[in-house]
Amino acid sequence: MKRLSILAAAAMTALVGLAAPVQAQDYPKQDIHVIVGFPAGSGADVYARFFANKLQALAKVTVVVENKPGANSMIATETVAKAKPDGYTIFIGGSDSFGAPLYIFKKPAIDPNKDFVYISPLVSQAFILMVEESKPYKTVADLTAAMKQKGTNSFYASTNNPAIILAESYKKIAGLETVQVPYKTSVEFVNDMMSGRIDWVMADPVFAIARMNEKKMRPLGISTAKRISAIPDIPTLQEAGVPTIDMNLWWVTAAPAGTPAPIVAKLNEWFTAIGKDPETKTFLGRFGAEPWVASLAETKALIDKEIKDWEGYVKIANIQAQ
Repeated sequence: MKRLSILAAAAMTALVGLAAPVQAQDYPKQDIHVIVGFPAGSGADVYARFFANKLQALAKVTVVVENKPGANSMIATETVAKAKPDGYTIFIGGSDSFGAPLYIFKKPAIDPNKDFVYISPLVSQAFILMVEESKPYKTVADLTAAMKQKGTNSFYASTNNPAIILAESYKKIAGLETVQVPYKTSVEFVNDMMSGRIDWVMADPVFAIARMNEKKMRPLGISTAKRISAIPDIPTLQEAGVPTIDMNLWWVTAAPAGTPAPIVAKLNEWFTAIGKDPETKTFLGRFGAEPWVASLAETKALIDKEIKDWEGYVKIANIQAQ
């Protein structure tokens, strides 16, 4: 009897060992849901739907985009954290959705170190310092000189934490007293900028490129340390005389912690293939962004750095935990 029990246990162990590869091999069998932390039609939504469509072609199942805006993407990330870890619910959005919560919320609903497995980076993009097209400022130095003269009678628009961090960094380095005017969305401050109430803004690239194409706003500098190949004529802020500023607002995809490793590896393989697709580079280039691919280990290292960096960002911008 004892020998039979040992044999039975060995057989069960073998069956369990076979289960994981079969599970990954059969994945996916149903719709994959992509959760996005911003509303339909937003720049984030445009990116997410592009990658979702590409993923659908590779996975050969329907990929559904679900918009869950609010609380700096916390509603979306919390949805993913609580989802079944089976590879059928994933997040696509900014890396700051994971880097920021520990510092901007007193009681964050998620723990970015424990609640997720990180699949792949998707996009590398820079925010762009913009002014209204009719203004005389042709360089960052021009803007800085004018804002110093205006003092607290100068104003910048803000719609999200990265924009505030970059604006406050520029203010601190340049010695400006420009006052922040918060808006819920980028669209809301356009009229104020056209009328002259708002002097400048650190804008996300999707919004910025659209305004440049409309000849409504002029770019003066980008937030990354290196120029973006899609918009090579725009100097970096460092080149323009604002040293130390280097913020890459990159995108990442994540799944709930506990998602089987073979499934995560398959998703990384698919997103890597999408990133290497020439069509992806062309599409992202329209918005001043570039594709970015990395291994699973490299992706985790990038997130770990993002979480560490955000502690400093929050101090620079003096963002109070909510």
